[in-house]
Amino acid sequence: MSTTQPQIPNQPVSNSTFYMWRCIIAIAHADGTVQPEEYKYIERIIANMDRVYGLSDEQKQTFEEDFKTPQNISDLLPQINDPQVRAQLIYFGGLLAHADGVVTPEEDAILKKLHADQMAGLDMDQIRKQVSEHVADEMFHYDIQRSMDRPQKGWFRLLDAFMLRLGIDLMENDAGPEK
Repeated sequence: MSTTQPQIPNQPVSNSTFYMWRCIIAIAHADGTVQPEEYKYIERIIANMDRVYGLSDEQKQTFEEDFKTPQNISDLLPQINDPQVRAQLIYFGGLLAHADGVVTPEEDAILKKLHADQMAGLDMDQIRKQVSEHVADEMFHYDIQRSMDRPQKGWFRLLDAFMLRLGIDLMENDAGPEK
């Protein structure tokens, strides 16, 4: 699996980021009209991207055309191959949907589909495996620390070992339920 790099100032906007903002414009069209609040929101972001990263004339023209003519999100999504940018699409899409104070059923449906697509792309078995490995590693380090805290010499060591065999841990912080 390839790792992705974050946007770097003064470097061209990545293909994933460019297409993410095209999708955001498509979300703005979802209810049939780009509301003034939505237009201002997106225009401010595009102006900041141009200032920080420098957009090409072609990219600016594409954004302008997208404002005039709605695009099909399904056609744009395959161009967003950076998982972090896909997550940002859901985030910024949600902000946009709320920009005019009304989330329309069309916007809500798009956001739910994007979220479902994002979740479907997760390998839950791999995530569970990584969590299990992390927990096992943490428990190993905890057990090592606990063993180092136990008495190491003399009668205390013998007494501790004997009590452990009886099922009594003198080092345990919890003495059981209070009566």
